Amino acid sequence: MSRAFYPGPIVDAHTHPMIGPTPILGGVPHTADDYLRSVRGWDVRHVAALTIAFAGRPVETRRANDAILALPKSTGGRFFPVCSVHPDDGAAALEEIDRVAALGAKALKLHPNTQRVDVASPAVHAVVARATERGLPVLFDAYSPFDPGQPGKFVLLAIEQPTARLILAHAHGPHFPDLLMYDVLARYDFWKRNVWVDLSATVRLLSGGPFAAQFLWTVRKVGVDRLLFGSDYPLDPAAPAAEAVARLGFTRAELARVFYRNAAELFGLATPLPRRARPKPKRRT
Repeated sequence: MSRAFYPGPIVDAHTHPMIGPTPILGGVPHTADDYLRSVRGWDVRHVAALTIAFAGRPVETRRANDAILALPKSTGGRFFPVCSVHPDDGAAALEEIDRVAALGAKALKLHPNTQRVDVASPAVHAVVARATERGLPVLFDAYSPFDPGQPGKFVLLAIEQPTARLILAHAHGPHFPDLLMYDVLARYDFWKRNVWVDLSATVRLLSGGPFAAQFLWTVRKVGVDRLLFGSDYPLDPAAPAAEAVARLGFTRAELARVFYRNAAELFGLATPLPRRARPKPKRRT
């Protein structure tokens, strides 16, 4: 990515760092430190570390969440934790949400495909409700080749839980035109604009191709203030993912929102001023 085009700070809102001895995705190690080395020289202020919980494995879920929760300390505050539960674990899932929220989680991750849950299920709604009570946005993997009704289920979830903050990772993938429903909803007074869109994976898939202009037009309809940059590391390295966003056609002001401001506001990320911008202490006379 041309730093001349966008020289500002970055929040990467979607990564899967390796938190144990075995790579999570593929056979190549991809630790948090590996990620940080890959973005050396960039102003990457914060990085979301995601995990995914599996049903009926409470000890494993807790261990994975604890590893994610430990990353801020081991990375000098660069990574922030996005923990997970499995909705089918019922009361145990709700208790784990309480625990990770108290320990500093910034959001909760659900993956309907991997976890094999229906977005419309009462269990998912219960998890979203508890996460909302504890102040956590909920990030969903939001592309399913198996459930053609899933985009509408997210709409209903957002309407039925208007105080929830929902993040649709991957922008519905090849079904991105379904995001136009949020432009339709914006015409109604009841709509709370409580849906954000994470551009990870899909923007790299479409950037430079014949659908790129349509994708840009569509996500602008959702609202540039509701868009988040995510790399989906290690599936997509941070550099080409960011370059795909930069090539898409956003203005510089829009890029500042997509790359940094929106995520900083949504996740409550405090960033100290760069050293050169710190005010000098006044001399005592």
